[in-house]
Amino acid sequence: MLTPEDSTAQINALRTETPLAYRIVRGGAAVALSSYFLFLFGFLANLVLTRQLAPADFGIFVLGTFFFSLLNLRPKSGIDYAFAQHLETNAETSGTFAALSISTGVLSLLLTILAVPVLLVLGHSEPVIIVTLALAGVGLIDSVQGIAWVQLDKALLFTRVSLVTAIAFPISYVPAFYLAFNNGGYWALLAQNALYTALLLVGLWYTARRALPAIWRQRWTFSRALAKQFLRFGIFVGLATIFATIAYQFDNFLVGRFVGLETLGYYDRAYRIAQWSSILVGSVLTRTAFYAYSRLQNDLVRLTRTAQMSLWIVTTVAVPIALAVFVSADDLVLFLFGEKWLPSALLLKFLVAYSILRPLIDDASSLFIAMGHPRRTTLIVICQAIALVLAAAPLTLQFGAVGTAIGVGIAFLVGLIVTYYFVRRALPQLALREAFVVPTIAAILTLGIALPAANQLDAVALPLVISLAIELFVTIVVYTCITLVMRPQLTIERGRYVWGLLRHRAPA
Repeated sequence: MLTPEDSTAQINALRTETPLAYRIVRGGAAVALSSYFLFLFGFLANLVLTRQLAPADFGIFVLGTFFFSLLNLRPKSGIDYAFAQHLETNAETSGTFAALSISTGVLSLLLTILAVPVLLVLGHSEPVIIVTLALAGVGLIDSVQGIAWVQLDKALLFTRVSLVTAIAFPISYVPAFYLAFNNGGYWALLAQNALYTALLLVGLWYTARRALPAIWRQRWTFSRALAKQFLRFGIFVGLATIFATIAYQFDNFLVGRFVGLETLGYYDRAYRIAQWSSILVGSVLTRTAFYAYSRLQNDLVRLTRTAQMSLWIVTTVAVPIALAVFVSADDLVLFLFGEKWLPSALLLKFLVAYSILRPLIDDASSLFIAMGHPRRTTLIVICQAIALVLAAAPLTLQFGAVGTAIGVGIAFLVGLIVTYYFVRRALPQLALREAFVVPTIAAILTLGIALPAANQLDAVALPLVISLAIELFVTIVVYTCITLVMRPQLTIERGRYVWGLLRHRAPA
């Protein structure tokens, strides 16, 4: 455990990193604002779709998404990470990256077409196959727009990407709403996905050409040697992606195949709520932290401090959100989706472990890739995938979707243990005890206070919205107060440091 003196020294050392810190924190703030806007709008839009569509519509879309994720070669090539991790950005690296990106999109579409007869033989319904094929077509568009996205991110131009996504995302729901209110079923979900990708293609390419003229006005060239280098680096990221598909989506296959598409719809809605902390914290932190880790990969001292700060942010923000969702699960599902979706509430309680563990694992995976050790990420997701298959498959057959959710929790716990074994080896000076002991104690104490309080609220029979607001508020406030009492100086100083960077001012 860090002493107050150690914590002060750590904060003072971080203050010397202002040029990069400003770019990462302020860029991260732009990503956060955009992500939270997209999250809020998407949340409200999906409330409309959830109340309008049947659970089976979501089940069809989710199962088709799983099959395409298995067949999609682009993320499995690891070329995004290989290009981002490469220190140079010039005509040769850009042209090679672009050629590889588009090639994987074309190959993914062809592979999906070839897989259709196999899916038919396995007995999957026509709607599921239609969704799989449609997503493969969207994936081809994504392979083109991703070229501009990664270029902008590598240049730390997060604000510009965030602006494009913030504009494109709401527009993409226009056809989805129309179809949902006109008995379009799962086509509403497909329409939103396709239009969003197409709008990003136009917006990001336009933005990249204006923001990075020195690169985009050059004549891009293809280097076979560089392509081999990217693919050699990316193969381990790609293997990690293959097993990550199993680790993060095999549960959808189990529920859809062995329990039913309607139950998969309930499971998917519960899973979406369980993702809240991962979306609000993990997605923002992982994206910005990766580029910080990449810049500091050869400076072990500063890299350790940055990783320590990332861990603190996850445990300070993600954990109380997950606890609040657990405590209020029944009222939350009833308030958001309506009575017909109440089967999702029980599943949500079992999936909350995901919302705590996923951001921790993702942050560490970004660290390993940035340091040039993608093999560690591969080993982690292999362990998770094996644990999920071994645990969730029999539990699903025995207990249905609840067994699947339990298996997910077991898989992520295994992943966390393996992850931080490697983190300790990569950053031996990282204070893992300081990062985990206090949040764990605070979480246990918070549940001991919040759960009885929620039961008392049920007995009083308050209006649903008031009861839900109290449950969420009490859980988050109790956790925050406990952590503040347990480590006041560290919490206050780190909070001030981040706030100072967000205000475009170096801490004194």
